[in-house]
Amino acid sequence: MIEFDVRLAEVADLDGIYKLIRSPGVKWFGNIRPKFCGKDSLFHPYQTYRMLALCRHTSALVAYAEFRNYPSITALPTDSWLDWLTVRYCLTLSISWLNALFFNFCIYKSEYSMVLVEIIKEVFYRENRVWYLIAVRTPLVRQPSHFMETFDDLEKISQIFYPLEFCTEKNCNTQSLYIVDRFSVLPKITYRKALAEDNDDVIELLEFEMPELREKLGDYYIAEEVMRQDPGAEKSLLVVAETSNQCEETEMVLFLWMTTDIDILFYVRNYEVESFGNLVKPASGKSFHYETMTVSSVQRRAEASTFTSDALDDLDAITILGGLQRVDSGMSVASMGKMKISSIAGTVVDAHVSEDNKFYMRECLFSKFKYILEKLHSTDYYLRHEQNVINFIYPAGKEPAGPAAIEAASNVFFLKSIVGGRDFPLSRLFNAIVAMFCAYPDRDYCMMQISANIKASRSYLEVLQYFMPVVSRPSNECSLAEVYITHRSTIFGEVSLYKLRKEDVSVVHTLAVGILAKEISSPDSTASSFSYCSKINERAELEHELHVLDAIMKDVLEKEFSEFAVFTIRCGNSTKSAKQNTSIGFVVLRQFHCHGQLFDHYHLPKHDTHLNRLRAEIISLRLHPLFVSSGDLIFRDLARKTNFYDFYFISAFDNHKYSNDLKKMMMVVEPKTIKNAPVFFRVHSEQRKSRNRLHLPSPNYSTDNMIIYRHKLNPVKWFTNNKKVVIIGFSPVTKAFLRQLVFQWNSRDHKNSENFTCLSWLQVTVICRAGVVEADYDSLFKCPYCTSPLGCYLSYQNESCFIRDCCVRLDLRYWVHFVPGKVELINREKKYVKIEACEIHYDTLLLMCERKFVLRSPESPVGTGSPCNLVEVNCRLNKLLLFYKVRTLLENMPRTYLVLVYGSNLSTYECIAFLIGHGVDCSRMVFVQPHRFIGKDADMKEKNPFWDQNLQLILDDILVDKGVAIFIDYDFHHYNLHKSSDFIMEVVFQHFPSRKQATFECDLFISFEEGHLHQRHMKWLKAANINLDNNEILVNERYQTNDPNIYAAGSFIKMRPKPNYQYRYVSSREMARKILHHLDIVPDIDFEDRYSEPLLFQAILPLRYFITKVTMPRRYLNSHLPVMETCNLTTYKKNTFCRVGLSRHMMVDEIVVVTKNECYLDFLQHFCGKHELLLNNLKARYKAHTIHSFLKYFQEPWTELIMHENFKDLQAENKELLNPMAISALSRASRGALGTITDMDFSSLNRRYLEVKLMTFLRDHRRDFRHKFALPEDFLQLEQPDWERHSNESTEEQDESTDESET
Repeated sequence: MIEFDVRLAEVADLDGIYKLIRSPGVKWFGNIRPKFCGKDSLFHPYQTYRMLALCRHTSALVAYAEFRNYPSITALPTDSWLDWLTVRYCLTLSISWLNALFFNFCIYKSEYSMVLVEIIKEVFYRENRVWYLIAVRTPLVRQPSHFMETFDDLEKISQIFYPLEFCTEKNCNTQSLYIVDRFSVLPKITYRKALAEDNDDVIELLEFEMPELREKLGDYYIAEEVMRQDPGAEKSLLVVAETSNQCEETEMVLFLWMTTDIDILFYVRNYEVESFGNLVKPASGKSFHYETMTVSSVQRRAEASTFTSDALDDLDAITILGGLQRVDSGMSVASMGKMKISSIAGTVVDAHVSEDNKFYMRECLFSKFKYILEKLHSTDYYLRHEQNVINFIYPAGKEPAGPAAIEAASNVFFLKSIVGGRDFPLSRLFNAIVAMFCAYPDRDYCMMQISANIKASRSYLEVLQYFMPVVSRPSNECSLAEVYITHRSTIFGEVSLYKLRKEDVSVVHTLAVGILAKEISSPDSTASSFSYCSKINERAELEHELHVLDAIMKDVLEKEFSEFAVFTIRCGNSTKSAKQNTSIGFVVLRQFHCHGQLFDHYHLPKHDTHLNRLRAEIISLRLHPLFVSSGDLIFRDLARKTNFYDFYFISAFDNHKYSNDLKKMMMVVEPKTIKNAPVFFRVHSEQRKSRNRLHLPSPNYSTDNMIIYRHKLNPVKWFTNNKKVVIIGFSPVTKAFLRQLVFQWNSRDHKNSENFTCLSWLQVTVICRAGVVEADYDSLFKCPYCTSPLGCYLSYQNESCFIRDCCVRLDLRYWVHFVPGKVELINREKKYVKIEACEIHYDTLLLMCERKFVLRSPESPVGTGSPCNLVEVNCRLNKLLLFYKVRTLLENMPRTYLVLVYGSNLSTYECIAFLIGHGVDCSRMVFVQPHRFIGKDADMKEKNPFWDQNLQLILDDILVDKGVAIFIDYDFHHYNLHKSSDFIMEVVFQHFPSRKQATFECDLFISFEEGHLHQRHMKWLKAANINLDNNEILVNERYQTNDPNIYAAGSFIKMRPKPNYQYRYVSSREMARKILHHLDIVPDIDFEDRYSEPLLFQAILPLRYFITKVTMPRRYLNSHLPVMETCNLTTYKKNTFCRVGLSRHMMVDEIVVVTKNECYLDFLQHFCGKHELLLNNLKARYKAHTIHSFLKYFQEPWTELIMHENFKDLQAENKELLNPMAISALSRASRGALGTITDMDFSSLNRRYLEVKLMTFLRDHRRDFRHKFALPEDFLQLEQPDWERHSNESTEEQDESTDESET
């Protein structure tokens, strides 16, 4: 018997499909004419499924088929085919909009006619709700033989239906339908109760997915369960499913274990099940029992109440009025008597030199630092635990109130186990869910759970797509399992769309308000003030969205040709009217005209011209969460009704947000890894006016931060990681790791995104301090000193766009579980991390908790916290804390404050520029620079973008001119705290090399001492016996610690043995990619240990200058000269300084730009690491004085070629071509006196090859470039007459739109 492999067709299969269409000896049915237009247009028309079949023995392509949710009849509107069937045919089958697909085209080799059945089976497996496949046969007409259809093989497995006008004598040549019934093709599944004699077969079935059960429960636990006689035995139901093979032998293929033994009160207390009726039947119109219980819940603080100025003012007032324990009651009379006011500038002078007197002046400052601003580090500020009293109501039956009555009122059953056989198609598990609900006809909900320390089986993961997660409550229960639930309507109901009617306006209002309306109207919450605070964002956005929805619905109902379309989503019977179906959601959309503006920031294919005018923008979409699994059906039905086949949803980061409950089922468009042009971040004062009269916001796609979601109606493909990963820290390496893990499906050739709707489901937990993630994603904070939020130090990010976009053009919180808290210990044996009272289990643990700046005091104990007036800027939260501390300092001590800044890197100067620009007087600031050891061999060879000696000398002069006191070569020694508080009174430094000490008083101490690993982290690392070397974690070349399940990545690692390449100051993206490779999650074909990508650093300098520094890591440390011996080329023009550093091999290993232009210069990464000859003879042009500004030079048209994403492939092809020829030319034994001439011939010969390849590259990617490169054929076209040239252009346009009219 011939066996086939049937799968979805992909773009890579176009050549094979086109060859099959044109090969002799094939049969087909459907319209084959468009298939001869060319292989490039073969996939342009929308099809729900494109299937192909391969012969398993020969791997040859033998069949290709197309299926769609409407027929391929051009004259028939896509949303009218059911009416056409009803009027023209007398069908005995109950066909609806959703239970039928049309078999529009199929071509197969004539000797493989049995492949039709395999293709149809695969479609039925993928579409569980489809019962019928319909093929339309058109009337016979005279046509060439290569257009003749063949339905003989399909007729064997289908029923034929003729139209009402058909007559065998008078009208036999008519249209006809070939309908394939699902139940006549698929093998039947028989369900029955499990018997004791099924024990061996069931255990063999379970052995494949859950072998641990046999070891835990024994060899006969199934028989023991079936033969139970205890009182609770009747609550358990074990079911097996059997099928018959071709020899009519019965085979067990499925096992189900269900139970009604559920402690409902346990789930009510520990999970939020109010929206599921508390798992009991409704008591409407009946007598009922009720129990009052107290449950816990968590409210997340809203953005508007987190970091804004109003939020901090409210926190200040609440804390003081709430009874803050002050150190002293506002500077008492006794303390005032110990100081006097000087007439010189109104400064306070101590009458007695006493530390206590100095602190009396600062105790109000200390109170705010300690009790108000440091609250931003606490978990309670962001997550508020509430105690709520609920009434648990359940219908009264024959039993008195209590467990028996609750059990009788139960509306849920529990799925304990579901296991499919090794060869059983997992997609048919949907049929098992149908059988489960049939076994419990009186119960509407089904629950299942996955324990935290147990890996889910493949059958569990398959059925999870029909369930939704249940949120757990804060509880004293240890390690609560993950609970999932589904409803009967999710399985049996048909989800369909209906156009908006006047009576639907109130329905849309109700669905738009959703759960929030219940929370607004219910005054039962015990923490109403915080509930309002946590919902203030949602309510403001909801009011705006309702206003927009009202305007759109009015426009749709009043105008026949409105640009908007509104549909209600209903569940029930799709063949009935809207009134007879239950509304579960709505969708609002319009045509999307701005697709071309997305290419500046987002990675999208540029050759989807056939989708022009077929793209839609979803404005708002609401859907009941139980029906999210039907997302594909909704988009498919939406396409049928609107003729849009590419759907986008735009979520603005810093503008009004609209709802979309299906965005988790849409593919997120990844931002570009490197931009190809400067990105300016100044905000335009005038917004562009919208084209429509509703005045919807028109975003600026080049400057605004947005998350783009897309659904192209392709089949869904999930991408995940098989092991549970726990990450400690939210550093740039963490962001790069998570981004590449989320977009593991993305590639330069769009291989996956062109064929599938790629969705990520990650088993990743990130542990970090409270407030770090919230601050990074906050968009409501507005600096009162800065006009441009992106140009402000508080919002400006020093990393490249690959890291920046993780927080402004992506939201990692959609895929990753973030847990706030401090790590207490790591249990390597049981493999869990403990934070406070929570244990988080892991399979792989990643240590990414680096801190760029850590002040190490030799006298401070490891367990003590940081002083309240010490600031270390390691994340945006620290920047916001610094801003409010500076503001408090200026308010409380406007003339007597002292700010001490310590550091010697570019980040230090950036902070000083912030202080100067935000109200700090230069005369009240002291800048202490430590001694930097530059004689170390490793420091001289490693490229460090965070420090620039020459530029920092100039910056020192600028600060001195402004009045900042600078002390050079003073290393931090220790600080002195007040005896009764953790407030730094003075800081002691030691001069190098004289060892003289200097003491500086301060009210605010800002440290930029490079540290990389905090003392608190070292405490639990040592307790876990992780090998350390001073302040660094020891790892091997695979970044593994001495525990093979624990990895470390960042600037705090030390490799052993020491490699001959630079691994510090390297790209976070490249380091994360190496970790993913070593974890075998995303293997890299061209993997190498050495680093080859540049590292970008950018900062804001004094006088409003912006520095961008790009450096290349050293690939061979032992063979490199010190950094200072590189060749530097500099330019200066119009307040823009540029420096390009060349290595001894004339490779660009450093680019520095200091400019007044407010923009991101990420595109410079394209040129770092390239040879100067490749950069258009950069060195020669510089010596010829033709380059006046390197920044302008790198924006010339020729640079687009180097910045193209496929340029590396061109380089690889050239290298592969030239390598053998160069090696053979250089390996000649004797080149003789004419060797130079031979080299010239070699050069001229290869130049011709390279020119041909370059011309081919330009032709293939000409549309990708902004500047039009002239090609030889362009000059030939100029010689043609005008009429001929215009005719050629019109012909090309017609070729592009040939498939747009096909439906």
